[in-house]
Amino acid sequence: MNVRKHMQTEVVTLQVDEPLLNAVEATASERIRHLPVLDGDRLVGMVSDRDIKQALPSALIEGTEAQYEQILHETQVGRVMRCKPVTATPNTSMASVIRLMLKYTISAVPILEEGKLVGLITDTDVLRAFLGVLEVLD
Repeated sequence: MNVRKHMQTEVVTLQVDEPLLNAVEATASERIRHLPVLDGDRLVGMVSDRDIKQALPSALIEGTEAQYEQILHETQVGRVMRCKPVTATPNTSMASVIRLMLKYTISAVPILEEGKLVGLITDTDVLRAFLGVLEVLD
């Protein structure tokens, strides 16, 4: 069983120079946790909802709403993304992707074909695939 059948092909992405606000809005409006970051059409990183939260000021620290807004508008996604993401291809086996997720403690793997982003597989996708196998066995 390979990744091709189970990966998401409609992937929301960000450009490296977009403001952090765009990442906040994309994760909220699309109800997703992981965003591949591109420089043109080349994958350069990944940003998760957790990365975004860590980049924002804590509500416990004194600061004005204006300062919070400034961070959202002036901080580029490239400053908070994780560089050199672990990737796979559409022909990578599901077992190999699961091993990558466990080894690197990640919950999403961008899927590249000939250097271009063609999909994303997440822990949720893996669980759906596993559930399908279990249902066949039952």
